[in-house]
Amino acid sequence: MMSKILVALFVTIFVFSYVHASEIRYNLSTENSPFIGIEQAPVTIIEFIDYQ
Repeated sequence: MMSKILVALFVTIFVFSYVHASEIRYNLSTENSPFIGIEQAPVTIIEFIDYQ
């Protein structure tokens, strides 16, 4: 019984996070920015850091 609840919870969280993540998309310029990896990668992760 507990395993069915955990599976249902996992599926619910997975589906919700996928739907929520697919709604938000930003186009940011990465021109002249330092990078690691292949320049033509299908995904770009940009990290914003505030050192204050």
